[in-house]
Order: sequence, then structure tokens, then C-alpha cells
Amino acid sequence: MTDKFEQGKPFLDLHLGEEGARLAMENSPELTRYVVEHGYADFYTNDTLDQRARKIATLASLITSASLPQFEWHTRGALENKLLTADEIREIIVQMTIYIGYPAAYNALAVAKRVFAEFEPGCDSPFGS
Repeated sequence: MTDKFEQGKPFLDLHLGEEGARLAMENSPELTRYVVEHGYADFYTNDTLDQRARKIATLASLITSASLPQFEWHTRGALENKLLTADEIREIIVQMTIYIGYPAAYNALAVAKRVFAEFEPGCDSPFGS
């Protein structure tokens, strides 16, 4: 791999988590290489925003564009790497409801619920306890 890939790869792992990074590479190694070299290496390496702020912006964008498979990967990465809590992710979805509508918010919550269950055994509600 290239130097740029090596520079961006830690951010892929941080934001997608181990499983998400593996799935991205498995699904399309060529596209993932491009995303890592030109997305993560170019944009995620400056200090203007910290990685937590980048994660909030990313989740909000994925929610509003209904990119639910990628939202799932990024949600898992946020929890796995402790960038955000489940409560914070729920609140991002709720906040986006005014922009995307109730049906889309319920769809995002359903995806989040599946991921939350991996990290919070017994969690049966995307709205928390």
C-alpha cells in the first residue's frame, strides 16, 4: 500500500471500527483504498476538528442522506472506539428528525438499535432506558 494509505488507515479503523474496516476492504478494496488515501489521509489528519466532532458531522450526514449501511459502520466505530455514546448517537438522530422526517428517523433508529445491542446487551429500545 501507499504512504497515503498508511497515513489514512488509522482513521478508517477509528471511524469504522474493526468490523466496518474489514467489511469496507472486503466489499471493495479499490474504493476503500481511494477513500482512505483521499478522504481520511487528506481530510481527517488536520487538527481543525477533533475526531469526535468529525464523527458527529459524519453521522449527521449519513443520517440525512439515508446512507444506512455506512451509518451502521460508523455507528459501530463510534461505539467501539468510544468517540460517542449510544445516548449521544440517539440524540444526533433525534436532532436530524427535523430535517429528514419521522420515517427516516425511525429507519436510522432501527439501524442504531441493532448496533447498540452489540454493545449494550439487553438493549431493546433505540430510545434508551
